[in-house]
Formats: sequence, structure tokens, C-alpha cells
Amino acid sequence: MTVDFDKSVNRRTFDCVSPDLNDYIVKYASQDQKRHLSRTFLALGRERTLLGYYTLANTSVRLEDVAEQERKRLPRYPLPAVLLSRLAVDRSCQRQGLGQRLLADVFRRLYAMSKHAGIAFLAVDAKDEAAARYYKSLGFESSDMDRLRLVYPTAPLFEELAHQDSSGRPPATGIRK
Repeated sequence: MTVDFDKSVNRRTFDCVSPDLNDYIVKYASQDQKRHLSRTFLALGRERTLLGYYTLANTSVRLEDVAEQERKRLPRYPLPAVLLSRLAVDRSCQRQGLGQRLLADVFRRLYAMSKHAGIAFLAVDAKDEAAARYYKSLGFESSDMDRLRLVYPTAPLFEELAHQDSSGRPPATGIRK
């Protein structure tokens, strides 16, 4: 569904309504790729039109960032995680499910990565309360300490995707609602 970042794709016409997300894909994504700070993946339409994108980086999750009921089974040190640092959909495609499809792509990518490194959570720092509500609607859990820091436990997701791999079924989205 997505392709690796490609600077030859016209990013200047992309408009997701957020100036910060628009600026990032035009001005900074290429530099972050070169510096190995993050990786950006593009959803392209006809004629390689940029419809949406997401950016991943490494991070860790503090125990305080995890919901209390989840903490009981976890060690008492920062846990390995991947940060979904940006997720944006062009205004022409909003409210059509592209954001969920991009997130499903993130989950499949994390599952592949988990075979090479530990990933306990997918983390996101929502830019505002509306974004936090969106991520919660997809199964993310907010931190008791910071309601804009949300995490998605990967263990159940990876178990589901491993089962689908072994059964030959097509992959589901992995999104918990």
C-alpha cells in the first residue's frame, strides 16, 4: 500500500490541512531520511500523486506512559517502541478510510520489524485532543501521566498477524476498536 520515501514525488501539492504536517513532508522528510532519524512511507495515487504519508522513528516508552492495568505484567525499565511521529492524509482523501489503511500498513511493517528487534509498543504523541480521540478510537491507550501520549501494545497484534501468516488468511488491519 505504501512505498518508501521518494523525493521525486511531488510533495508541494499535498495539503492535509495541518501546516506542520504539510511543511514536514516538503521541507524535512528528505533530510530526516538522510540523517537516519526517521523513515517516511508514502501512499500514492494515480500519476504518483501523494495521498498520504506516515513517519516512523525509534523511541522508548516509560512505564508511566502505559495504562495502569497493563503495567502489572511489564518490567520496570523503559520499553522498546516505535514512534508514529506523523500520519497525514491529503484533504481530498480524508474521511475515506485512508488513515486506517495507513495505520494497518504501519502494523504490518512493525510486525516484520519485530522479527529483528523488540517492539513492545507503537507510541504516538497526539498534536491535540481531537487527534488523541482519533487514536483512541483505533485502540490506542492514553497515558495516565500525559493524555496526548498514547500507546498501542504490540503483543496481541503480533500474535494475530503470526496466526494469519500461518493460516494463509489475508492480513487484517490489526486495529482494535
